[in-house]
Amino acid sequence: MIQNPYAVGDTVLASRSEDGENHEEAKVVDAYSLIIGEEERPMVCVEFPDGVRVYLRSDGADVRPAEKPEEEDAGPGGDDPGS
Repeated sequence: MIQNPYAVGDTVLASRSEDGENHEEAKVVDAYSLIIGEEERPMVCVEFPDGVRVYLRSDGADVRPAEKPEEEDAGPGGDDPGS
């Protein structure tokens, strides 16, 4: 069984046009394996902010992890602003 790298609720960057380019932020609304004969493909259904849903292979160039925002550096002294 092929492991799907994404789960329902994940935020990803997805290519709406399925060309591996022009990725936009989307949310995974379904993650599953598509079995065709002896071939198994990890798939996701993503929903874009405008409500459009697209079904994509999750192991190809059309879907990639969303870039996590960098946390602000607390600087020396940690979280305590008084130090």
